[in-house]
Amino acid sequence: MKLSELLPGQAARVLRVDLPPALQERLRGLNVRPGVRVRALRRAPFGGGLLVEAAGVRLALRDELAAKIEAEGDVCD
Repeated sequence: MKLSELLPGQAARVLRVDLPPALQERLRGLNVRPGVRVRALRRAPFGGGLLVEAAGVRLALRDELAAKIEAEGDVCD
């Protein structure tokens, strides 16, 4: 599944980030990297993006960016 498919309250583990190296490095600094558990906190209205929490860091991702992050299903707490 893609990170952009998460609904608020759902969690998933990041498998792969398919972005240019500079963006991968930036996201890695914000704890969005393979193996890390990410939880969707809320969605912006009208498809504006997704607020997520990754290892204690909250960040907003545009849907186009979140669609390039592969994750595995729901992860139990």
